[in-house]
Amino acid sequence: MAFDQGEFDFNVASGGDGYRRWRERLDEEKRAFESRWGVVLGKRVCVILTNHEKPLSGLLEWLRNPGDPANAEPRFRLRGVEFGPGEIQSIVRED
Repeated sequence: MAFDQGEFDFNVASGGDGYRRWRERLDEEKRAFESRWGVVLGKRVCVILTNHEKPLSGLLEWLRNPGDPANAEPRFRLRGVEFGPGEIQSIVRED
């Protein structure tokens, strides 16, 4: 799932509540995904990979494939290097 899209709930009484709930649900799903796979999306990170000599820094990109099952292990890309969560030795958010 993309965390910048989702299903908007038009069956909410007040106009602002639908958008707020939609954003909250997407944020919760993003946090669950990050927690499940040990990653940080949408922020600068420094990643150390098992099969890469030097740490990589930048925005972590989730490579989504719509054909993959919901429980499939995700793939990521950082600075042109593709990898899975099992290859991550360390990930630190850079503030």
